[in-house]
Amino acid sequence: MNQTSLLARQSADVSAEAGASRDEVVHHPAPDSNGFIFWLDEPQVWRTKSRGLRLSGWCLHISGKPVTSIRARIGGQQFVTAAEILRPDVANYFGRSQENLPCGFSFDVRMPRGRGLLTIEGKTSGSPWTKVLVTTVRGPFLATGERRRRKERDLAATIQRYRWWYDRPANWQKPTSVLYVSGWFIDTIGLPIRGIRARIGREFFRANVGLRRDDVFAAYPELPSSRYSGFAIAIPLPRRASKILLQYQGADRIWRDFDSHRVQRGDRPAEVPPPGQMSFFTAPSALNPRFSSWVHVPNVIERRLRLAGWCFANEGPQVDAVRARAGRRITPGDFGIVRRDVALAHNNCPGSLHSGFLIRASIPRGRHQLVLEARSRDGRWEAFFATTIRRPVFGRGGPSLGSEAEIYAHWIDRYERLTRSDKRAIKKHVSALSHRPRFSILLPTYESDPRWLKCAIESVRRQFYSEWELCIADDASTKKAGWKIVQRYARADGRIKILRRETRGGIAAASNDALSLATGEFVALLDHDDTIARPALYWAAVELERNPALQLIYTDEDKIDERDRRHSPYFKPEWNPDLFLAQNYVSHLTYLRTDLVQRVGGFRSSLDGSQDYDLFLRCTAQIEPDKIARIPRVLYHWRALPQSTAASTSAKEYAHVAAVRAVQGHLDARNIRASVEPREFGIYQRVRYPLPSERPLLSIIIPSRDQSALLEKCIASILQKSDYTNFEIIILENESVEEQTRELYRRLRQERHIRVIEAAGEFNFSRLINLGASHARGSIFLLLNNDVEIMNSDCLVELVSQVSRPEVGIVGARLWYPNGTLQHGGVILGAGGVASHIDSIRREDPGYFARQHLAQDFCAVTAACLMVRRQVFEKLGGFDESQLPVTFNDVDFCLRARELGWRIIYTPYAELTHHESVSRGVENTTEKQRRFFNESEFLFKRWGPLIQNDPSYNPNLSLGEKRFELAFPPRVSPPWKKPSLGQPS
Repeated sequence: MNQTSLLARQSADVSAEAGASRDEVVHHPAPDSNGFIFWLDEPQVWRTKSRGLRLSGWCLHISGKPVTSIRARIGGQQFVTAAEILRPDVANYFGRSQENLPCGFSFDVRMPRGRGLLTIEGKTSGSPWTKVLVTTVRGPFLATGERRRRKERDLAATIQRYRWWYDRPANWQKPTSVLYVSGWFIDTIGLPIRGIRARIGREFFRANVGLRRDDVFAAYPELPSSRYSGFAIAIPLPRRASKILLQYQGADRIWRDFDSHRVQRGDRPAEVPPPGQMSFFTAPSALNPRFSSWVHVPNVIERRLRLAGWCFANEGPQVDAVRARAGRRITPGDFGIVRRDVALAHNNCPGSLHSGFLIRASIPRGRHQLVLEARSRDGRWEAFFATTIRRPVFGRGGPSLGSEAEIYAHWIDRYERLTRSDKRAIKKHVSALSHRPRFSILLPTYESDPRWLKCAIESVRRQFYSEWELCIADDASTKKAGWKIVQRYARADGRIKILRRETRGGIAAASNDALSLATGEFVALLDHDDTIARPALYWAAVELERNPALQLIYTDEDKIDERDRRHSPYFKPEWNPDLFLAQNYVSHLTYLRTDLVQRVGGFRSSLDGSQDYDLFLRCTAQIEPDKIARIPRVLYHWRALPQSTAASTSAKEYAHVAAVRAVQGHLDARNIRASVEPREFGIYQRVRYPLPSERPLLSIIIPSRDQSALLEKCIASILQKSDYTNFEIIILENESVEEQTRELYRRLRQERHIRVIEAAGEFNFSRLINLGASHARGSIFLLLNNDVEIMNSDCLVELVSQVSRPEVGIVGARLWYPNGTLQHGGVILGAGGVASHIDSIRREDPGYFARQHLAQDFCAVTAACLMVRRQVFEKLGGFDESQLPVTFNDVDFCLRARELGWRIIYTPYAELTHHESVSRGVENTTEKQRRFFNESEFLFKRWGPLIQNDPSYNPNLSLGEKRFELAFPPRVSPPWKKPSLGQPS
């Protein structure tokens, strides 16, 4: 082993405290320094404001002899301690014997005033003291009492001279994850205030200052600076209780304290400002005022650290790249992610729309300064963020599941771990339920591994909710061990019912035998090597308390490996019929009314392998969508073993064949003319719907202004590639000035399919669409941007076949950037502040459980390619010209259609290339920025509740720069807790 890899090199050492010089940083000696291997956990800098300095760490000798004592000498004083703290992590890492276990030490050294020379020495048995480290340290210049009295004098002077007020928070003691502080601060002699900041420990948070406060100016008219005395700051709180210091910077540029409060971290933000005020709480970068930025740094520091945030330049050249630097390691990041929330909060300042970034930074072991740098278009790198991080010297044991699993483990620990108070609250809530239905859990077994079978049974017995019965049916297993375990449990617990088949019948037959034992109102399905979460039945009982008419309930799920480590969570949408035909996303854990299961005939042996999927399809055909509910909580853990479909979907290929047959049978039983075929990644299905017997006339409506080359490609792709021929093209010409565009129009008018309609006036997308619809002759409209190109020949065929379904009102397509990155795979409400596309994956990437590759229901799709029946368009009154002339009009149009009962379908089988916003341009003027903000605010007012909880998404998933990643925190409160106000993450 290379021992030097454990030690931080001097070139990488940095100060944990702003302003610490290189001499004040702790440096560790080389591993062969006088034969010792030495490490200090404390301190991190040699400068302290107190008279006591804690020295903590470990020390080994390269000979293998145990180190017996450590001594520190400074200013004529010496401090000795025994190396008696057990450090098995160190001994194991170096492969040392048991006698090296007590190699740790911790003791206090009394510091002199000012500078002093500190010598640290080590000693092995029978040897003299040997120097390990010699360094200069700096103690406080003032005594503790004198320092306290000076602080008191400064604070008294501040109170006499300055005035301040807090608008928020109303309650400093209320637990919160982010503390929003706003108010005003003035100097009564009229000098300007240069800055306000908050301090927690060694971390500083700059405030936005100079905010307009006409109310303060009315109270202090003699002070002109009072008109711009407002400040606002957002402070992420640490996990522990802490003290927050508020400081001001006066005309002399010295920071002084003016107030302090004790604060406590909570699970969610409290007293969140209105969306229109959030931009005030984003301060320019304290490291470089040229940039505005925000960075999320996880609390858990691993080898690969996921850094997400945004950055743009307030002045000067714009940013075109970002990178992270830790020690000597430099990691480039992905920059340019669309952040509509940032653009909205900053009035669409240049660069703010594409300001998002994601960096998976490589972090060396030990303590380092993490610096984020932005590259301007002139090629210059500038730092915009810096913080001190510490990665553990010794990693955790066992093989790694990867960074995603480590992030998920951290998420579980923060938001799913049940405390003692949680458990008491759940039990109290269970006892208060007015209706306590019994759940019959069906557990078919065959040649079960005793280890996993015990885990499955114990997970049921440990439920908080006690009204259950476990119905176990063994399918004539030849191994006796599993059946003996089942018998032993049945004798110990009367709620466990068992049955053993005499002959092998398959999983469907065994499941039907388990069903025959059920006497509960609901049945739930459990595989013999899986487990359910302890509150699983409690959540279902609470859901039925809220809505007793429910017939089917399903939950989120994840996977566990052989070491019970959880990974790969599937956070599911609410009931999504088309997605359910493409994949069995309902899967685990599902509760069904027992009489419903019996009414449809139970499980069918002819579809073994997908017998659950087949049962769910037949049950959902018998009930209305409002009788189906989703619980947004992981309550089922699917064991990922080599032979199971949890570990590899190819482990049971026959299951997919059965799934295709099950979906086809479902469609046939409902007299739906459609065919099913295996599709994406060999494990999902595509449903092909037929065209109407008489091909309807399709009116393709294309608003356009200049950009003749793009428009010509768009028209050519329709005329030359499309298999669908019964169409007309209506081009809405809006104030083009280029001669090439006029020449193109003259040529296009010669085509019998094409009409060019003059539409004068400023660009108003909604007005252009409505104008085109008024000239259209077809029964189906296709709204198309002039910067798209059809990719596949059956693109229009797929769209027309989908929109011709009577329950479907609007259909959207899959759009790709020219570089092969997804531009649109459906719209997620709330993402990026208001609404944003599912994007950024490559064609060959499966994405999040293949969601982007499967047909499914969404609340909205983009009007860059949107098909709608004339009947629906006229019923809705077209697009909203007055309130939404440019942005979000397609989202509003879809939501109004959904409100009237039509479904919005996204199909990935109609594909186009999209050169986004090339013809319209970017929001780079004050007028455009004001309009963008007003349209966003209008949409949020009209559809606020739906935007905050998109049924096609999940509250455990992020609304930030990347879709389908974990939300920190989730936007859902467990039923045993009072709902708390959260902010999209």
